[in-house]
Amino acid sequence: MENLFLKYMRERTGKKKSPVKEKVTPGPVITISREYGCPGRRIAQLLANTLSEKNRRLGVEKEWRWISKEIIEESARALKLTPSLIQDLSDYKHNSFFENLALFFSDDYYPGDAKIKNTIAKFINDEAVQGQVIILGRAGEAITKNMSDSFHVKLQAPFEWRTEIVAADEELTISEAKKQCQEQDRRRAMFRNYFEKDKPDIDFFDVIFNCKEMTDEEIVEILVIISETRGFV
Repeated sequence: MENLFLKYMRERTGKKKSPVKEKVTPGPVITISREYGCPGRRIAQLLANTLSEKNRRLGVEKEWRWISKEIIEESARALKLTPSLIQDLSDYKHNSFFENLALFFSDDYYPGDAKIKNTIAKFINDEAVQGQVIILGRAGEAITKNMSDSFHVKLQAPFEWRTEIVAADEELTISEAKKQCQEQDRRRAMFRNYFEKDKPDIDFFDVIFNCKEMTDEEIVEILVIISETRGFV
């Protein structure tokens, strides 16, 4: 039973119990990582459209959105650099030893490697906290893994299949496409490893799809079912 004297004093002084603040749960967020040549953008766009349409049918106004290039653009703005430079720095495109020293260890000219990646991570985390977002690439799975309302997807496919897709899309020879796939996979792995520390994929991804054997629509249909089951829509 509540202490009658304390109740009397609160009524006399006009003091009331402090209202309990409603706890806000970050998310929901879906991350998509992909090997080079897999249709990450198409799947992210289709998934966002499908989940938004389901929200509208349920009378929920908030749209699902997907972000990819925005990650680099906003990080560049925060660091006061051009998006193309942030892209190059985060993708390790500067191969010269002395050039790397100038770029990564001299904040007088450019922010260090850690600062760039941590700026990218902060933007991804802030977007994920807002919820109803699909994050494509940039180690989103590692950055948001501890959020309860999160789901993490990886898109893979056999190397030969991917080279054929890249050769057709980018008008390259098969030999050129193979080199492109190898180089892009290497750069993406280096970026992810900064956050994942050589841990296996199973520590970060909830599901892996083979894009050679599944259509975009089939992958999205499964992801929508999972989203509904988890209460994301």
